[in-house]
Amino acid sequence: MPTLHQILSIARAGNPARAWALFHSSGWDARLDDRKALTLKGRLLKDQAKAADGPDRARLYGEAAEAYAAAAALERDSYPLINAAALALLGGKPERARSLARETLALLESDPEQGENAYWRAATRAEALLLLGDETGARAALADGIGKLPRAWEDHAATIGQFELILAEQGKDAAWLDRHRPPPSLYFSGIIGLDETDPTIRQDIDAIIAREQPGFGFGALAAGADILIAEALHRAGVELHVILPYPVDRFRELSVAPFGGHWLARFDALVEAAARLDVLAELPDEEERSIGVAVELADLVAMGQCVRNAGVLQSRPKALTITGIGDAPRHQHLVWAETGHDQFAISVARKADHQSITGLSDEETREVAAILRVEDLDRDVLSQLPEAARAFQTAGDGQYRISTNIAEMLATGRSLLQHNSDSRISLLIDIMDPQRPAASLLEQAGDMARASGGGAALTDYKSAMVLTLEPGRHAVEEIGELQTAHGPLSLWSLA
Repeated sequence: MPTLHQILSIARAGNPARAWALFHSSGWDARLDDRKALTLKGRLLKDQAKAADGPDRARLYGEAAEAYAAAAALERDSYPLINAAALALLGGKPERARSLARETLALLESDPEQGENAYWRAATRAEALLLLGDETGARAALADGIGKLPRAWEDHAATIGQFELILAEQGKDAAWLDRHRPPPSLYFSGIIGLDETDPTIRQDIDAIIAREQPGFGFGALAAGADILIAEALHRAGVELHVILPYPVDRFRELSVAPFGGHWLARFDALVEAAARLDVLAELPDEEERSIGVAVELADLVAMGQCVRNAGVLQSRPKALTITGIGDAPRHQHLVWAETGHDQFAISVARKADHQSITGLSDEETREVAAILRVEDLDRDVLSQLPEAARAFQTAGDGQYRISTNIAEMLATGRSLLQHNSDSRISLLIDIMDPQRPAASLLEQAGDMARASGGGAALTDYKSAMVLTLEPGRHAVEEIGELQTAHGPLSLWSLA
């Protein structure tokens, strides 16, 4: 029988229907004496309500409200109680909502330990006041809570999303919430061969950062534009997330040292200052990747990190790049443009003696590509797919396809799940020769597929970030860690 945590992971991965089916079929729905089961029931019904329309929407919100209320009755806790109040309003029962909101306020007054922390105590109070029609009090309470934990960004985002639902139901303007919204996320990139002594470059970078006020920066640290932008972000107090296509020492050797020793200390300082540092690891049987394709994958991962972070925080992703005057758009600029998010560019004169480090050699056969791996592929299911999606090869007990068309591979994986929700599937994005993939990559894709319980494709961290850039409605969610022959692998669910 699946645990409540496993069912919650499936729901978080964007598959509420399957999560509800497992919850119900496993008997959790009948556990009226289990507070955690009732709380999860409320969460799952709320997820279904958000995706429903008309009478079904109101009914599901109402059922979610009563599940949370039942959980609160078993143990007086402000979390299920305030959720019951908000969902009662969304379910078309404003009087019930006000009654539960008053209960919440009384509980907060009587028990100073209510709430996970000082922020959630204040935010819960704000939500109860909002449900009672006291918007002035709600604004003050929310501002007080944010002041207590100003960098609890994910908590702030969750509150804003809930308040938006309430205000929409009340027919009120939610614009005042924007001042409390977490700051934007910024993907940064640019050229190496620029004149870093030109003061206008730094001025232009600083001006964009001051205007857009990002809270998070995502990019690499090559000599030139990368370091100039990262330094400006750090000066502005922005949280720096660094993604490198090689281990730190090798990246330093290839992308920093050749362009002047004065860059080395600056690179080292930024690595030290980074809130998070990710390195794209190579598996043991791989040759070192050429820098052009390695940088391409790192760019995609950094862009995905930026978009995902903004999505989690209900904020906005943006991009800043420094280009050479007259340069044609690089691949990452085109990928970002397809997302529809803001992109700012600073054009500068290149140094006369500049050299590119990202050109591909004529001998390079590897590209950024995807492996779609399926365990025990049902040939009847396969026959229902479009002809172009049927070209699977056999490997052990499973089958796989490789393509540089990531969108097509994502669509094929979805088709397999649509025809058979129990399909065990993985989707791995990496650098490979599509005609001769490294055995370790096929093995890794197989490990992930076999770890799946069905209902969603499994992937790793870097692949999840790249898939975040693909258009359409899909969710990626971290679900744990998989031990493989090559070490632990962060495991993500794609639905």
